[in-house]
Amino acid sequence: MSKPRTTGALLALALSASAFAVLPAASVAAAPTTSSVECAADEGSAARVRPGAHAHERNEVSQKEVAAVDAQMRSRLASKKPVAAAAMNVSVVFHVVYASDGTGNVSDSAINAQIAEMNQDFAGQEAPGTAANTEMQFTLQAVRRWQNDAWFNDPDSASGEAALKTATHEGDSRTLNIWSTNTSYLGYATFPWWYAADPELDGIVIQWGSLPGGPIDNYNLGKTASHEAGHWAGLYHTFQGGCSKDNDLVADTPAQRTATSGCPEGKDTCRGTTGLDPIHNYMDYSYDPCYNQFTPGQASRILSAWTAYRA
Repeated sequence: MSKPRTTGALLALALSASAFAVLPAASVAAAPTTSSVECAADEGSAARVRPGAHAHERNEVSQKEVAAVDAQMRSRLASKKPVAAAAMNVSVVFHVVYASDGTGNVSDSAINAQIAEMNQDFAGQEAPGTAANTEMQFTLQAVRRWQNDAWFNDPDSASGEAALKTATHEGDSRTLNIWSTNTSYLGYATFPWWYAADPELDGIVIQWGSLPGGPIDNYNLGKTASHEAGHWAGLYHTFQGGCSKDNDLVADTPAQRTATSGCPEGKDTCRGTTGLDPIHNYMDYSYDPCYNQFTPGQASRILSAWTAYRA
């Protein structure tokens, strides 16, 4: 198991929250403690976790599941007409879920900054000449505000997630619902191939403190939402499958055995294969300032998944 992307140690001097996996149910403003996460696979599905929580990383799947989805996607694409990448215009409904004391009631300016960050990241603007322009664009359609302590503090259990989402979800498969909550994860997402079975659950949940300017040191540039939107668009973690031949099904993301914590230049967990670990990729677990790219292969996969499941 790789070291979790945890905010316990990271936030000794800041307010805590964490994880593309798990934080405790208490408010981000609670005093940080130590944390661990139960990994879903030996390859290093360590989650960005906050103190006291033990849970499987929601967006880590088995290679058997990866193969089954790949076969399904290929079959669906064979019966679909091609879609232009420029047609991937995503309407965003941003749900601000906050506590009765006002915790989590993020400002409109923070929401606008979050959408701008996502558009910058998906357009490849952080690393011109290296990062791919996926051509997926996000437009803020509406902001909904919900004062509800139960929804705010328990969006992670099956019952809590269902209660929140079924009461508030809007739009269709092309609409991205973002719920800003006190999730014990930094964030989690649904994959596009899950939409048909549970359309009302479709979207991403993010820790309110991860928005641009939020209180989570190293994770407050808004890139958690870009990471989770990557899952929503059809991408796996770069460390999916570890050093296996197929790993994340994207040829130009080098194989990676373990998730990244921090921004360790030169990290190479699959020696003997081509390339260093893609620590700057939005689909790893690096610090926000370390992120700067999606690859052309990931852009191609995003378009394929959109065509197969969301167009």
